[in-house]
Amino acid sequence: MFNILPIKISRLVIAASFALALSSCGSSGGGSSSSSNPPVIPSNPPAAPSNIVVVSGDSEGSVIENTISWTLVSGATSYRVYWDNTPGVTTSSSVVVPTATGRNYVIHSGADVLAGNSYFYRVQAVSADGDSALSSEVRGTPQAAVTNNQLNDVAWNGVNALVAVGDSGVILRSADATTDAWVDTSVPAVSESLGGVTWESVNSQFAIVGAGSTILTGDGTSWVEEDLGNIPGSLNLRDIAWLGDRYIAVGNNAAVVTSNIDGSLWTSQDTGVSVANTAFNAVSSNGSIIIIVGSNGTILDSVDGITWNEQAKPLNNDLNDITWDGTQFTIVGSNDTILTSADGSTWTHHVPGTSDINFVAVTQWDSGLPSVPLLATSGSSGTLVVEPDADPGTIIPTGTTRMLSGMTYVGFFGSPYFVMVGSDGTVLTARGSL
Repeated sequence: MFNILPIKISRLVIAASFALALSSCGSSGGGSSSSSNPPVIPSNPPAAPSNIVVVSGDSEGSVIENTISWTLVSGATSYRVYWDNTPGVTTSSSVVVPTATGRNYVIHSGADVLAGNSYFYRVQAVSADGDSALSSEVRGTPQAAVTNNQLNDVAWNGVNALVAVGDSGVILRSADATTDAWVDTSVPAVSESLGGVTWESVNSQFAIVGAGSTILTGDGTSWVEEDLGNIPGSLNLRDIAWLGDRYIAVGNNAAVVTSNIDGSLWTSQDTGVSVANTAFNAVSSNGSIIIIVGSNGTILDSVDGITWNEQAKPLNNDLNDITWDGTQFTIVGSNDTILTSADGSTWTHHVPGTSDINFVAVTQWDSGLPSVPLLATSGSSGTLVVEPDADPGTIIPTGTTRMLSGMTYVGFFGSPYFVMVGSDGTVLTARGSL
């Protein structure tokens, strides 16, 4: 069972209005009185639970559920979670009858929880000294999976479209991954595994990369397959990033390709790194330096995308994803690996608070950085950690044990949330209290 640790509230509230929680469920409580005994006034009821988070979606084989979590409250002996289909939850609202519970969470599923419907929750701490006030309210809107294929990545266009990509050429689109269902927009002629997707506003298009030298560009519904016939061999591309005036894509066997401005013409780049057993898994840029990460602790940097420097390996773990949040790069990888760097050359190791987790994805902001970005990472065993560089970070129950292999941040004003995708078509959102 995960140990839920305190979040840095200042960053969560200012940056993302996002928070966490924990629960086990109790029966309705409250004192009683009689004509012969005056009511007992509680002496010191616990504080209201804080950091409420709802992870919503299709997590375990077409099980639509909301996992509500919170931070443990000193003195509380149990917790009660109230819910309703409309905002304004009170102690007169329904009490969640959980299908599963933990020390700091409950799972709400069954006939009451349907895909596309919104559910509102508030949590109450219970003790011998009385019940706390209700927590702030948080909303969850689950959506159903529409594929059994592994989903590898997801990106948001900043307005009205999310695109998720995965094995067997699957491409899914949703306006918001909550009230709008996922729909299949796959290209019939493309059956290769698709590993990465990004959005950029210069051309106003998504770009997808995959095996078989596959590169697609489009608006999320219609797609153009780009021609890489000028590059010999069949590239297994795993990630793609926008550099401001062109794309860069990376993949297995040390593959690096760069494009013209609209992604219609591609050129292979020789990094000088031995291709033997070297998989390039992810790429990111801060506008001044480009960083590629890969297997066995591989890190490369370049200022132009043509000439590359291989850094001394900080460790031998596989490095699976990288992001830039405006102040630092963050790399995540196998064996609980979290690395950060302000300059892309000197790396600091962090302790996320997990054990034997293969982190596969870290928050991406393809459509632009919010004023104070909220960093999170996901990976094996359904693990989601907010602020993994906080030594330790905050582990959020997700209600699944499946691999979570892609995540993006949807920054709708006043109500931001994470969208995560993973194995067996898993689609989840994570939203915190406002």
